[in-house]
Amino acid sequence: MNTVDTAKDARILVVEDALSRLTSIIRNRRLKMHLDYGRFNEVLRDLEKTFYEVKFSYMEAPQLADLPATKKIVQTVAALGDGFEKAIKSTDYKPKTSNEQLAIAEFRYSVRAITGFPRRLKLFPDDPGYAVDLLAVEISQTTLVKGSDKLTECRCTDGSRIWHIVTNIQGVKSSMKLPAAVLPPTEFMGVISEAMFLSGEPLPDDTPLGILECVPENILAHARGQVLSLTKRRG
Repeated sequence: MNTVDTAKDARILVVEDALSRLTSIIRNRRLKMHLDYGRFNEVLRDLEKTFYEVKFSYMEAPQLADLPATKKIVQTVAALGDGFEKAIKSTDYKPKTSNEQLAIAEFRYSVRAITGFPRRLKLFPDDPGYAVDLLAVEISQTTLVKGSDKLTECRCTDGSRIWHIVTNIQGVKSSMKLPAAVLPPTEFMGVISEAMFLSGEPLPDDTPLGILECVPENILAHARGQVLSLTKRRG
């Protein structure tokens, strides 16, 4: 087993960034819906302290995954995510602007990034490319982004949920299986992209949808570059 340089490990820096995004959404009340902002803010403030136990623990990855502080962060954020989804459902909340849509997507991204942290510690090597979820997705529908002749919005599935991915890759079409990285959502001309294609080359037809475990180096290198760009200010 290898001891993780936890202050610099990209998997941990992705979690730190996700916690920061959750805190920003709550403290700035970016969601125009009925939510117990006071409680959410208090919980996140407590997690900021707990996170430093993880970031500066310097231990082997499997041990870090089972560290009480890690479990506390994951369980607490999972509960926040459940509360968030229940609030949306109970109020039948419909975002009215792209900024609100982006805040919802960013909240969900952050919850996923944090709750998947132990799995990434246990199953994948200390490589920035594996610090976010890499997926095999299948395109079910494509639509040109209004006002653009280069951007395409793709409706995709990973077998468990629907993803909306905006890309400038030409030639994407329904039934194609492509590799994608779950990165912080981005707005393109009013359309929210929830992930990013890592290649325009289709995956083999027999590739299972969902988490990619054996990732070709060219695809991993693309993911690595995206993660390093995301985490460079947090090392």
